[in-house]
Amino acid sequence: MNRDKLLKEPADVKEEPPKWLITFNDLMTLLMVFFVLLFAMGSVDVKMLKTFQNSLQSALGVLEEGQKVSIGISDTGSSYGKEDQEKIEDPIKALDLEPEISVTYTKEGIVITLEDKVLFTSGIADINPDAYPILDTIGAAIKKMPESIRVEGHTDNDAIRTDRFPSNWELSTARAVNVVRYFVESGKIPPRRLSAVGYGEAKALFPNDTPEHKAKNRRVEIILVKEEEN
Repeated sequence: MNRDKLLKEPADVKEEPPKWLITFNDLMTLLMVFFVLLFAMGSVDVKMLKTFQNSLQSALGVLEEGQKVSIGISDTGSSYGKEDQEKIEDPIKALDLEPEISVTYTKEGIVITLEDKVLFTSGIADINPDAYPILDTIGAAIKKMPESIRVEGHTDNDAIRTDRFPSNWELSTARAVNVVRYFVESGKIPPRRLSAVGYGEAKALFPNDTPEHKAKNRRVEIILVKEEEN
């Protein structure tokens, strides 16, 4: 056997694959990723994605033209019919207090949010008499609905320390209780439908970094709690 030929063509050397095959494999991988992305995008809940986008834009201060940080009436995926929504929306819209009062439809139920300045003086839990007509209007609307009603008090992170309110927990709870008592005594809503809870600063909607954000965090939420389906 020719010695030179053996040196030039060793038996254990394998031929490299054609270069076009490497490119072809890369193309197939990219196509597979493309179709996986298409499938994933087709399975996304568009309404939920839009809600997330709006929430993120609001938090970052980046809003599309025509949008506001505080939306008077918004829907985040609830199943309330038009008739039920009108029972709540129409009287509240008539108050003409947007954005101080807003209505949101959630999976938990209908959430009516009132900024604290609508009902209270700073650091005080007693309801301002000027707010009685507002609560009368809301009370008349929610009285017609069958759901249980939970009133939540919320504050910003500014500390309060008085004989009556050693912390924001006491202040937020007292405000919620006073709204419940008003609905019972003046609105004639059955007490068994009502409950009150105070969260202090624990459930802030925004970071407490600006006066505007703190004002949004100081609020009372009236929640018509939707019963869970069996």
